[in-house]
Amino acid sequence: MLNKYREPYIVREVAPFNIDGLAIPYPEFVPRLYNFCKELGFRKGYIMPSRAFCSDENQGLPIILLTKHFGTFPFNHGRVGGMLAVDRHGPHSHHGDDLVIVQASHVGYDPDTGEYGTYHRPQIAGNNLCVSCGKLTHVITPYLDRYLFARDRIFLRQDENGRYLITAKNSFINFGSHPVKQGLVLKLSNIVDEDKQGIIRPISQASTTQSYEVSPTFKQRLDAQGYEWKSGQGKSIGKLLTSDLFFFKEDFHETDDSLALERSMIEFMPDIVSAKYPSLRAAKTNVQLEFARVVQSIRSGDEYTGRSLLYIAGLNIDISEYGGFPPTNYFVPWAAHVQLKDGTPEEYTHPVEQEDLFTKLMSQSPENPDQADLKENIQRMLKAPRFDVRVTP
Repeated sequence: MLNKYREPYIVREVAPFNIDGLAIPYPEFVPRLYNFCKELGFRKGYIMPSRAFCSDENQGLPIILLTKHFGTFPFNHGRVGGMLAVDRHGPHSHHGDDLVIVQASHVGYDPDTGEYGTYHRPQIAGNNLCVSCGKLTHVITPYLDRYLFARDRIFLRQDENGRYLITAKNSFINFGSHPVKQGLVLKLSNIVDEDKQGIIRPISQASTTQSYEVSPTFKQRLDAQGYEWKSGQGKSIGKLLTSDLFFFKEDFHETDDSLALERSMIEFMPDIVSAKYPSLRAAKTNVQLEFARVVQSIRSGDEYTGRSLLYIAGLNIDISEYGGFPPTNYFVPWAAHVQLKDGTPEEYTHPVEQEDLFTKLMSQSPENPDQADLKENIQRMLKAPRFDVRVTP
């Protein structure tokens, strides 16, 4: 008799990404990062930094500070949304003996309201409040729109027989005979019990909807939250449509470099769109997915073989001009990969995780005696001889 083995469905989840108490102002973060590099044995004048940031102008201060503290303009590893171009490892490694990569997605923050996702752009006249990362917002918006639409068109109610029901549009239901090809799909198996034949059957139908009796487990879940069931038409599910109750089946919307961003995040899109701040959740998710992907690319490739490398990933938080002070950025560290050409210590065999990374950075001095004087260097450039630049015949 054949041994029938069914492969279990394995869930992948992102790890908790904390922000509270871990945000470091960039003017403090970069010198601490430089001193951490020195502690690892990186040498003054031989360090080549690289950044993988979004191309927005509000990422300028981090780039300026990397230039100031590392003494050279950073290499560009960045793609849309703060993704990292792994095919640039080779060129980066050829530009210095000791290598540093700082990778971050970004999100705006309003210190008055505590809200995430927007940024004031002074170069725009009038109402200049915009989304903080246009690319991340562009990628998640079609999914967010579908989610908000579904929240208003899925209903919970108690019928005249005392049964507790969920009513959903046909377009949200993955029927065995007519599966959803594109859009938001309810995970009815997490809401409704199957019958003895393993089938989920509706108890009533209307012109465009199906109604199902919810399982005792799902009802207990709502009761624990103090939910009050309504009779008649009931009321829309609203915020109770949590990420474990739906998924997306989509033909990808993007056609340029951002397609990679959409493909990367589609699995986690229910968690992103149902979050209090979708843009914040998207940025944090992208950082985590990118870190895992980039570390794998470093370990499986040979571009950094025999080189010292510190790759650090995190979240850039953008704060608009505030109280007469110029715009600024904070860095929330996520994780770091360390390899040293003379042998990597055992403590760096695995990535440095968030809490330990924050501790290591904060143990460094915020003062950098090796920092460059950018104003003086510009003055020296202005005083340099004027060269006769020509094509020799």
